[in-house]
Amino acid sequence: MSTEEAGAPVRLGAGSFATVYVISGGLIAFKEVSYTDNTEKLRQEYEVLDRIYRQCNADSFFAVPRAFGFYNPHTDDFSTTAPGPLSGKWVRTAGTPFVTQDVMAYFQQPTYAMDRVHALPIHARRYLSKCYFPPQLSDGPALCRLYLGRDYTGAAPSRFINTLNFPLDEARYTQLATRFQFLPSAADIARAMGSMLSSLHHRAFVDARDVEFVLGGDGGAGFTFFLIDFNQVRTWDKRPESVDQLASAFFANDPYYPRPRTSDALYNGFKAAYLSSCNDEGVSEVLSTAFFDSIESTQAQRDIRRTQEG
Repeated sequence: MSTEEAGAPVRLGAGSFATVYVISGGLIAFKEVSYTDNTEKLRQEYEVLDRIYRQCNADSFFAVPRAFGFYNPHTDDFSTTAPGPLSGKWVRTAGTPFVTQDVMAYFQQPTYAMDRVHALPIHARRYLSKCYFPPQLSDGPALCRLYLGRDYTGAAPSRFINTLNFPLDEARYTQLATRFQFLPSAADIARAMGSMLSSLHHRAFVDARDVEFVLGGDGGAGFTFFLIDFNQVRTWDKRPESVDQLASAFFANDPYYPRPRTSDALYNGFKAAYLSSCNDEGVSEVLSTAFFDSIESTQAQRDIRRTQEG
């Protein structure tokens, strides 16, 4: 029996804030905070993720991992989310994983349990490796970040390859979708981002700061589009004068969204989908208009400065 099958936690990925593990190759991932001082931030992320899952996952193109339980070994504090379905529209996992305090006790620092985000299928990883990676890295990336606001055309090959998260701009994504023709187009992805951002703003009432739109797998040979990473997400008070918080979060994120230029076809699709979702939810036109006025004017100012400096 392998170590993974014996039940020892296996690290999936790590950052300065936390490390993510899986046990026995299962459906549940565990996010363990790196420093005890960040315990409250981890708990807030757990609670925000639960709210986003319940408000935004059911009809979304992007699957939101569900939060299952939180455990602080220093205080013996253990809590779980209310029962509910694991599956959203695009996630086909059956059943609801059962998270107990005994399982969480594997971890020495505060930890929460959530739905696992699966790596890309191996055939896609190897295709991406063949296209973009040095020969010694044959397995390719575990996940891909969907950078529709970036253009790598003509860029020199990077000396450093991130084998966990590889960025796909429109051209790279389109090349992948041409190889795997059942994948949606980049235009469809942009529209899905717009719908999801609208849901985050006006259903979950969060600013979506630092969330990540990624392409992963389904645990087999297929693909799933995921929304992940919620530790910097903050609530907002839904007032027109607070829209600057949403605009700030938009630009603080990595360039997942198409840049807010009205000459950009991907952006126009993104904007139309956002506004359509607002109409469906009965969102005040004042709020949605203020948000787009803010990000478009900020982008225009940035473009002017870049032209002057160039």
